[in-house]
Amino acid sequence: MLSRVAENLYWLGRYLERAENIARMAAVNYRASVEDSADEDEAVLWDALIHAVGSDVGYAETMASDAALTPGQWLIFSRSNPGSLCSTITHARGLARELREHISREVFEEINLLYLASTDAASSRGLRQYTATVQRGVAATIGLYDNTVLFDEGREWFRCGMFMERADMTSRIIDAKYYMLLPSIADVDGPLDRYHWLSILRSASAHEAFRKRYRGSIRGPLVAELLILDSAFPRSLRFCVSALERHYGLATTGTPRMRALPVARELALLDLELSSTDTGEIMRAGLHEFLGEFQSRLSRVHDSMMEDILRAVPASL
Repeated sequence: MLSRVAENLYWLGRYLERAENIARMAAVNYRASVEDSADEDEAVLWDALIHAVGSDVGYAETMASDAALTPGQWLIFSRSNPGSLCSTITHARGLARELREHISREVFEEINLLYLASTDAASSRGLRQYTATVQRGVAATIGLYDNTVLFDEGREWFRCGMFMERADMTSRIIDAKYYMLLPSIADVDGPLDRYHWLSILRSASAHEAFRKRYRGSIRGPLVAELLILDSAFPRSLRFCVSALERHYGLATTGTPRMRALPVARELALLDLELSSTDTGEIMRAGLHEFLGEFQSRLSRVHDSMMEDILRAVPASL
């Protein structure tokens, strides 16, 4: 497979996963803003979400010139924001058009429906309805991909992108929505603290999984255990890293060993560390510090994947 095609499939997986995450977190923010039990300032909730998707700088620059623009509008509907939900779906649709020979007609049509929904989202749909449409559309696209596209090298790169983005976003959800909204020491284990952890669970589509796994009150260490170390929950960091390692191995079966080895080694080490630590150790060392290091290592994996494989010049292979 051409490296350009493999890279486009990788980014298609990332953009689709990113769109679903942004839509889900925006829906959680909307719910929190209308709940009587949520005494948070709405702007603070949106600031946490904007930080989670890494758009702090762009948001500050835009708001300096257009104070009337709300955080939700900028993050969901704004075409001037390259990281907005509508822009992310536009990027995915552009890649899908280039990949028509490598994806099925059903997959392209579903992505195109998402794009068409985003073109009139700001004028004809409310935030809640639009984010629900995106969540369902992305889920349908991924399901169609696994049921209508060949399980070949391209499919593995698509999955690599999905799980890379999912691992990164889950770590950012935990970090931004708790660290930025961290209550005072006096509030730890209190109602406000539990509400923050509930918001994190909802943002990661993990509330039901938590209730079935623990069947008790929501506590920070248990939430961290589910979202970081649980090998059976499909959005946990451990599950994502294991899946990324597996799909990367399948995607690089024809790649020269010395080219594939740096990423494979880093993923193996990260998987081993996640499987051999516990929540208590993470909490003692500092949750924020742990997540920051995890994000840095994922970034190195991505950079190495780009430089050593997907964008490597032919002569160096």
